[in-house]
Amino acid sequence: MQTRAILVISSILFFGGCIGLAVVRLTNPFFKGLDWLCGAFAAGSIAAILFSLRPDVSSGLVVIIPNTLILLAYVFLQAGILELTESPSRVPRLGIFLLAAQAAVYPFFRSFPNVEQLCVITLGLSLAAQTIQSAVVLKRHATGGMRPPAWFGVILLANFAAYNLFRSAVVLTLGTTQNPQLPNPLETTTAYVFLGTGLGLGFGVFWMASTQIRIALEGLANSDPLTGIYNRRWFISLCEKELSRSQRTSECFSLLMFDLDHFKQVNDLYGHDAGDAVLCGVVARLRNAVRNIDTVGRWGGEEFVALLPNADFDAAMVVAHRLRRSIESLSVPHPKTAKAIESKPLSVTASIGVVTYFGQRTTIADLLCQCDAAMYEAKTQGRNRIVPGGLEYALQG
Repeated sequence: MQTRAILVISSILFFGGCIGLAVVRLTNPFFKGLDWLCGAFAAGSIAAILFSLRPDVSSGLVVIIPNTLILLAYVFLQAGILELTESPSRVPRLGIFLLAAQAAVYPFFRSFPNVEQLCVITLGLSLAAQTIQSAVVLKRHATGGMRPPAWFGVILLANFAAYNLFRSAVVLTLGTTQNPQLPNPLETTTAYVFLGTGLGLGFGVFWMASTQIRIALEGLANSDPLTGIYNRRWFISLCEKELSRSQRTSECFSLLMFDLDHFKQVNDLYGHDAGDAVLCGVVARLRNAVRNIDTVGRWGGEEFVALLPNADFDAAMVVAHRLRRSIESLSVPHPKTAKAIESKPLSVTASIGVVTYFGQRTTIADLLCQCDAAMYEAKTQGRNRIVPGGLEYALQG
């Protein structure tokens, strides 16, 4: 009777969760995977009700159908995870194969007297295979801000797979209880495990979906819409963190700031579409010029910045020279909408300021101010050159 009560409660909880997820999904189309999770909860709810009827119904279908529904629930969960992680293939091929295999073998099971034992073993092995695959998919995407919710799901799925293998081994060795009215600790434990895992995975998927939306919104808020690199506000916050780190570790870092020379003429002569194409081309050169650990951002208009962690003055100058030459060699075709008066590709140059932090008492605002002053000094001295912050000479590339 205790197992039946747990199953009835499970059915109510899963049905309520199904309704709640459906409402959330219909009112917020940005939540990915919730429609599949809703289907998983619906299948789990029906399966729990059918399992609770077993003491009163002797038909083998009352064992076969809920087992199939439980597997279907985890196949739906796999489909939701594939959608949530934006996997190249959104089709749960293994789950479909397992469902087809069960549909093929269950009719033969009905002719055996130990049909329940066979169903339990088959379901346990199928669920273990399906949940292990889901755990592998989640582990692959456990990076960045998605790491905590993804690992939460991985741990739940791995434990659930282990329990199903254990349960199958126990049933294979000891069999199942012949009298359904007698207490069965394994069934009671299984009901608790299935209920806890189902609710936990529902929470985990919802956690991952909301985290994904938060990361996307942060990306929109912190990046420049045209070029895709960090905007001024977020770049300054990253510089503040780097300054704090450098003050703790006594390591240096450098800043680059550059402005495109005579860029206004590009917009005036060829139109803003041409100007946007040039800016995107410059950003591509900027990304190629810096290291993988460096951070780049758009300061405003045609001004750009770069943060070079663990880079002393000499290393920063190497990057600056590489960047200046790369921008100078940039060639951007005229956009079709440009008011082109010449057929030759567009080209620009850049004036670059460089400043290096060596542990002195200062602020990011002061360092950026020095870098800005050096950049304008490069413009004063003839453009298309590099000026180190605080020095009175320019270095021609």
